[in-house]
Amino acid sequence: MNLIGALLLFLGLSLSSLYLFPSGAPQLADFVLIGFSGVMLVMSLGDKHLKVSPFAICWGMMVLWVLLVCLGWTLIMQTTTFFKPAQFFLFNFLIGMSLLRFLNVYGDRALGIIRSGVSIALLIAAGYTVTQLAMGISRTTGSFNNPNQLAYFSLCGVVLLLMLDDFHIQMRPLALAGLASGVLGILAASSLAAMGGGVMVLAGWALANAKQVKHFARLLLLLPLLLLGVLVANVSSDGQVLRNLEARMDRAPGKVDSVYEERKFDRLMNFPEYAILGAGEAERERFAPYDGHEIHSSFINMLFAYGLPGLGLFLLTIAIVLRQAPLYVWAAVAGPLVYSLTHNGLRSTLFWMVLVIGWHLYRQGSAAVAQHRLVPELS
Repeated sequence: MNLIGALLLFLGLSLSSLYLFPSGAPQLADFVLIGFSGVMLVMSLGDKHLKVSPFAICWGMMVLWVLLVCLGWTLIMQTTTFFKPAQFFLFNFLIGMSLLRFLNVYGDRALGIIRSGVSIALLIAAGYTVTQLAMGISRTTGSFNNPNQLAYFSLCGVVLLLMLDDFHIQMRPLALAGLASGVLGILAASSLAAMGGGVMVLAGWALANAKQVKHFARLLLLLPLLLLGVLVANVSSDGQVLRNLEARMDRAPGKVDSVYEERKFDRLMNFPEYAILGAGEAERERFAPYDGHEIHSSFINMLFAYGLPGLGLFLLTIAIVLRQAPLYVWAAVAGPLVYSLTHNGLRSTLFWMVLVIGWHLYRQGSAAVAQHRLVPELS
């Protein structure tokens, strides 16, 4: 059973960047991860002393509130469409709790499986990305359905890989290739939000290594290697990476000016009463003429769709993860959160895995003191 769980987790993570079906539909990796969650559930039945951590309680309360809001609007409007977005919250919670159970029982071995799986997923995305760049595609999607999915997955993947080594990168070929692939994915997708988040991650990386000569020297050696990988991709694509970046930078002022309407923030401003308890994420015709696409911000979407309780529990969950973490972890986790200011990133399983790994490693203040517990803990 242990081997089956480890194999399913590794396979699910390795395939997590491969999109075979339309966005919003379950992908191959999701089915594999559900299998992993099932195995962990069966194994947890034998745990005699399970503990529930503040992280699990707060995250669980957030998911419960989301379900209650969806149930309320289902009864009011007589439609079950409100539960489709809620499925993402429930799915990610189940996978997150299963991952924490696996981490608490298997310790360093679990970290190695996660590191390898995420690295392979980033490499798969990079393989597609390089092929698309060679074909002259202006904004690459990698193995995803749109560029923003590639950029966000790459950003979260880089943060997760850095966390697993406490931001002191080890000379592991597969992990280094994964990091380089993540950087390539962020740049090739030409996502301004992801690049802004990447700056925060880089700041966290530098902050973690600045006081240690050995690690900082390694950082100085690795940066040219990462840049060389991007340069090779740019040359092989006949300069497409650089042209993409220049085009996106030229558009940056206009995107800032139009962010209010383009990201649907005007829905909140015109219907502020829904921010109290939440409007759900379906039946948007209620908000005409501001009923176009979904709100493109994790924070504003949580506020409008699930009210002050939903946003408060979401922010509290993040605060619990980072409460004892060093400053460089705060900076790195800020990367995906910066992206989430203008995109809805709460459906990404890898984002929640970043929080899971952050809690597991840094709940005692440093990855160096995060020890394998003899008593299984539902954290």
